[in-house]
Formats: sequence, C-alpha cells, structure tokens
Amino acid sequence: MKTVSTLTLRKKLGQVLDQVAAGEPVTITRANRALAVLVPAAEYAAATASRRRRLETAAARVAEWRAAYAAKRGRVDPVALVRKDRESR
Repeated sequence: MKTVSTLTLRKKLGQVLDQVAAGEPVTITRANRALAVLVPAAEYAAATASRRRRLETAAARVAEWRAAYAAKRGRVDPVALVRKDRESR
C-alpha cells in the first residue's frame, strides 16, 4: 500500500487516482498520521456488501431470538414494568 501526504496528494491527485484505479490502495497522511485510505470503487463496494450481509444476518438472528424469548416468556409490557418499578420505590 502506497502512502502519500496531503501536500503530495494536492500536487499529484491525477496520478494518485490512476494508481487507485489500477487497484492499489493509497493511504493519505498528515503529519505522519493516517487520515484516510483511498481504495478502488469495486473493493469498496465488495466490502460494503459484505458488511451489509453480516448486519442482515445479525438482525435476523436477533429477530429469531426475540421470537423464541417472547414465546417462552409471553409478551412483555414495558410500561407496566416501569410502573411496577416506580411503585416499589
């Protein structure tokens, strides 16, 4: 992975974008600290799709757990629980 400073990026933006389009990620730094990483659009799309699939899987598992828990415990009324808690104080 290539690293360029913000000053170099401003001077050579076209060349840096050509490198990224060729498939090479580029780290942008300021004062020797990484600020951002430029990656090819296809790589970003793949990473985003992968993240979306993981989130959808997690949401489905939570929904399954909630359904199973509700079946075991019955419907929980949050308002009633808060009122009961307040009355016990």
